[in-house]
Amino acid sequence: MLPPFLILSLVVKSLASRNIVPSIGKPDSHLESLGGILEGPLAGWNAVFYLDPSLEAHVWEYVRGLLTGWNASHVLVDLGSDGALWSEGQSLELLRGAFMVHVVVFQNDPTPFFEAVSFQWNPQYLLFFSVSNETKSNLLLEDAFKGIERLLLVEKTYLTSYTNKLMSGMFTSFPFEERKIKLTGSWSNTKFASKEDLFVDRFESFRGYEFQLGTWLDDYPYLYQSKTKPEGYGDGLEVEMLDAMAKVLDYKYNLTKVSPDMMWGAFENGSWNGMLGMVHRKEKNFTVNYFVITGERIDAFDATVSYWMEGFGMSLMSPPPLPKWRGAYYPFTPYMWFYLAVTFVIVLIIMSIQDILQPEPFLGGVGSTWSYLLRAMFNNSIPRLPKAQWQRLFVGSWWLYCFIVTTAYTANLIAFLTIPVFPGRIQTVKQLAESDYRVFMFDYGEFVPGALKTSKDPYYRALGDRLDLFQNYNNSVFPMLDGTYAYIESFSYNRILVYVEYKVENSYMLREQLYPGHLCWYFQKNTAWKYKFDHGIRRLVESGLIAHWIEVKTEDFLGRDFDRKQKLRAKEREKQALSLDHLQGVFFILAMSWAAGVVVFAGEVLRCDLDE
Repeated sequence: MLPPFLILSLVVKSLASRNIVPSIGKPDSHLESLGGILEGPLAGWNAVFYLDPSLEAHVWEYVRGLLTGWNASHVLVDLGSDGALWSEGQSLELLRGAFMVHVVVFQNDPTPFFEAVSFQWNPQYLLFFSVSNETKSNLLLEDAFKGIERLLLVEKTYLTSYTNKLMSGMFTSFPFEERKIKLTGSWSNTKFASKEDLFVDRFESFRGYEFQLGTWLDDYPYLYQSKTKPEGYGDGLEVEMLDAMAKVLDYKYNLTKVSPDMMWGAFENGSWNGMLGMVHRKEKNFTVNYFVITGERIDAFDATVSYWMEGFGMSLMSPPPLPKWRGAYYPFTPYMWFYLAVTFVIVLIIMSIQDILQPEPFLGGVGSTWSYLLRAMFNNSIPRLPKAQWQRLFVGSWWLYCFIVTTAYTANLIAFLTIPVFPGRIQTVKQLAESDYRVFMFDYGEFVPGALKTSKDPYYRALGDRLDLFQNYNNSVFPMLDGTYAYIESFSYNRILVYVEYKVENSYMLREQLYPGHLCWYFQKNTAWKYKFDHGIRRLVESGLIAHWIEVKTEDFLGRDFDRKQKLRAKEREKQALSLDHLQGVFFILAMSWAAGVVVFAGEVLRCDLDE
């Protein structure tokens, strides 16, 4: 319901000052039909009334009486005014949509007014009521009204076959039938009890019509060249959807192999390019490729309901494993190594102080103490124990501490020496933006490059500043193989392209997607029959067929249980015989031990020389 403050009455001064002379007598039966329609199936509905200034006086009086008792929000519009000026000042809620009924009461042809209205004017329900004695049925075929979903003309009709009684004939047009204008009946308040009875479905069937689709057969798993059919025949999710609805709606379709300008569809230099350009120029009826719903596209096209949600994925090469010799210190984190070093220093200081406080030193200085304590760290036996009981307790506690630490280290060391260790993977847009990676994509007219460069999100904008665009697919994928770039493409297509076309098995997709959005089909603006596809798509989504087809078409390329098999392959690679490479860490420890031994030996030799 429109709130009262939005009710608009556009009755110009020529109408307000018009001298209406009350007529005497009862209005004719045709005019009474208008009252029956407004007080019957249209009662209680918000409405826009378009009134012809050339209406006769008794018609004005009757219509005024009907509107005086109208119990819903309504707008009055003068058909003699400027249609463009009127429509520019109205909201979209009034100009289009299903919440209002638009009623035109006219004597003369009202087409000039509606030819001038805004492109956004497209009511779902439009009723023409003619008070002329001449037929106005050709009005239903005017281009100005071809985008109306429910269209009805009520005019005077004489049934001459058996009587000359005046009737109110109900006419509508069926664009996909040979006989475009048909009489659906004569007014009867019992026959037309509801709005749905009054406005019949003009597109119950498309009568075998062949739609021309602006498409690109390179859009895995949504739309691509069929593997089993001749060139130009498609396969994928979109084909499954089109075929399923074609069986019910009775239509055929023709796909375009590729857009003429090799672009996807974006608004550039004042016009639309790619597949959307073909639809906007009315060369094609609609497009079904991967397109998300955006405000810019909604303004220029009619979008269906969403059938799937997906964004743009980013592929990176899996980082190579870290050098195996570094496995020697992987069992502990850097913090753990730091805490161990701090603990050793503290114990060394305490033990040295204890040794100094004894009447007879046990070890004889720091030089002997640190090597004595270090033996426990390397899980070696202690050659002798202190004589003092309290010092023995301290050494025993230290030995137990070292036993726990060395046992834990040894247990973890086996795993880290035999299993490759990989650095942490980038998984979010923030991590990618803060890394040294650049990003790139094939320049085919998608909105992503412009959106990234102008984004208010600092991480998206950082990616936009490091974005490189390539003019062919080969050049756009190979930089990723060098491990310096992240490849941007629609998530499902990216996944299939990298794995199937380029045979890259050691890549991965970031968990986070760019611009995740709802996918839809785009039709020419004000397409009257778009709602039939909306109903069909809803049924396919609610039945689970969309999700099923996505899975099936993806498995056609990647195989069944692709994710699970990838994990299994990784585990199988872990189970392998030990080689010299796996023992790099062990030999590194041995080399470090020898080096420490040499240093200690040199120190002892030097000490002996100094003592002599």
